[in-house]
Amino acid sequence: MEDFTVSTDRTASDFMLFKILIVDDVPSNLFTLKALLEERFPAEIIEAGSGFEALEVLMRESIDLIILDIQMPEMDGFQTAKLIRSRKKTKNIPIVFLTAAYKSEDFKNKGFALGATDYLTKPIDDYQLTNRINAYLSIIKLEKTHKMELERKVEERTRELKETMFQLQDANEKLESTLKKLKNAQRQVIAQEKLASLGELTAGIAHEIKNPLNFVINFSELSKDLLQEMQDLADNKMSEVPTRTKDDLSDIMLNLKENADKIHEHGKRADSIINNMLLHSHDKKGVYQDTHINTMLQEYTSLAYHSAVNTIKGFAATVDLDLDESIDRIKIIPQDIGRVFLNMLNNAFYSLHKKKLKLGDDYQPRLLVKTINLGDKIEILFRDNGLGIPEKIIYKIFNPFFTTKPAGEGTGLGLSICYDIVKNIHKGDVLVDSQIGEFAEFSVYLPFNQA
Repeated sequence: MEDFTVSTDRTASDFMLFKILIVDDVPSNLFTLKALLEERFPAEIIEAGSGFEALEVLMRESIDLIILDIQMPEMDGFQTAKLIRSRKKTKNIPIVFLTAAYKSEDFKNKGFALGATDYLTKPIDDYQLTNRINAYLSIIKLEKTHKMELERKVEERTRELKETMFQLQDANEKLESTLKKLKNAQRQVIAQEKLASLGELTAGIAHEIKNPLNFVINFSELSKDLLQEMQDLADNKMSEVPTRTKDDLSDIMLNLKENADKIHEHGKRADSIINNMLLHSHDKKGVYQDTHINTMLQEYTSLAYHSAVNTIKGFAATVDLDLDESIDRIKIIPQDIGRVFLNMLNNAFYSLHKKKLKLGDDYQPRLLVKTINLGDKIEILFRDNGLGIPEKIIYKIFNPFFTTKPAGEGTGLGLSICYDIVKNIHKGDVLVDSQIGEFAEFSVYLPFNQA
């Protein structure tokens, strides 16, 4: 058992500081007992002159041990002990009774029945009192040490659990990000499979339709020429024809000419669609050339903008060019990438114009065209503040024949062809980000080195 009375080889810091409450109505007894305890134990000694005063001390202090006199006026030691044991905060504090009058076994039994830890009689035997208190403080120290160790382990375990929780949260976020990437990859694979199968189908259909369509276009042009000759001939011979017949012939020739014009117009449109389908399905590779991508992008942006100004009534927009000067030349097929640029720019201008019609003068159309050097590849970014793309259809926009434009304004092949050119021919990538009503952003990634 640890001896708190030996202090020659230890400093005060080696000991745990205890609080001992001594209760006696005789001041000289308090003085003597306090001096003895302070000399032999690393403890703060708190005095109380009555049971009531002792209870007040216990209300505000955390006491480790109580030495309690029994014979006191108003409320004796037994009554005080009973009240101490009745309170949750103080019921487990060790109580040592000290008495000069109540020495019989009956009183001892009563004291132990009230929850006393020990029962000593006066006059005080210094050796006996020291050993008893030494034993109690050793037990208290063990309990406190054990409690502190438990608290330390609980704190350490809590910290480990928090770290584990943070790790799980981080892992969960990574899994969610990976899942999102897998879903995007799955969509791209599906789109590629659709492109591959559709390419074979459209190539066959396009070639089959191309030949009769050429006859339609050619004979519509021939009909227009013959009608013009017929009109010229009729004008020379009209003097010999009755007036009513003249009017009828003029109406018929006019109707035939209008019909021939419509046949020719729609035949040319159908021919354009067929050519797009053939371009989409062909597997012939163009010639790769070292191309100054920034210069090429400037030229195509200017071309697309002036084309929009000339074809869209009242069109105007601010175009910001932010070109990375560290990008020199990159090996691409210029005509293919030029087609990608034109499609991205035309789509952006279309969206800007539609939003301008919707919002009026409060809206300022703006397009950002930007290049970024990423080391092994470049990013070409097209960001407009137009209508945006609804989330529910954003994964469909690279599908062939999918379009949000009204009938007659788009074939739905533009972005599909762009995707094919960038992804399959140039081994790059096309990513899209958008918020409906706010912006649409297309990022085209092209590697510097083509195999």
